[in-house]
Amino acid sequence: MAMPTDSLPTRILRAANRAPLLVMLIASALLALPAASLAARMALGRLGVNPAEILLRQPGSWSLELLLLVLSVGPLRQALVMLSCRRRARYGKRLSDWNWLVRLRRPIGLAAFFYALLHLTVYALLDLDGDWHELFNDLRDKRHVAAGMASLLLLVPLALTSTDAAVRLLKRHWKRLHTLVYPASLLALTHFVLLSKPGVVAPLVHGVVLAGLLCCSCRQRFFRNHPLMQADGSVPERSGTPPAASS
Repeated sequence: MAMPTDSLPTRILRAANRAPLLVMLIASALLALPAASLAARMALGRLGVNPAEILLRQPGSWSLELLLLVLSVGPLRQALVMLSCRRRARYGKRLSDWNWLVRLRRPIGLAAFFYALLHLTVYALLDLDGDWHELFNDLRDKRHVAAGMASLLLLVPLALTSTDAAVRLLKRHWKRLHTLVYPASLLALTHFVLLSKPGVVAPLVHGVVLAGLLCCSCRQRFFRNHPLMQADGSVPERSGTPPAASS
């Protein structure tokens, strides 16, 4: 009797898990597209009537959105496992089936740092004419500048330790260090909110998304140590028979 063949989505998912380098290269190319598009528009003079504002605002927005994307990887992975279990799919019922999503955190996080650094560079060169003394004054007098700079500084050690060698060197301390992404995201959102005009919806949307992701993270941390946690990330209802232990 012939074995059932995998569907095309299943074959793609298996290939993604088996070719992590290819996945990261594709992700890196996609993450570079916004910068390439912005550079092309600048070269062609298509940034509108206020090009300096576009050059300043867009990298900052991209950085915040990429930070939210980094935080969404864990909850998304858990949700996909639970969905696969409910649909009784042949593939995707284990967290390891979605390891390629975890590998995307590195290029996404590095891109978030790059766009935040670009945001600061444009601000220092175009808004302040390269006057670093003026930048220090803004850090002292303007809360949105202080919040943005604090967020960027928290991202620096994360970017510097985004290598396999750093993971091996820091061992269990690596995960603790990379929890700095949470305060960095909160500070980036604070920077965005303080800069936004009253009545603008975008800060509220970003705030709701970040709050939801933080709640998901807290839930994951609680259930990770739950004695009844199953492979799909769910907790079964209590019954007379305890769940079988995984081998």
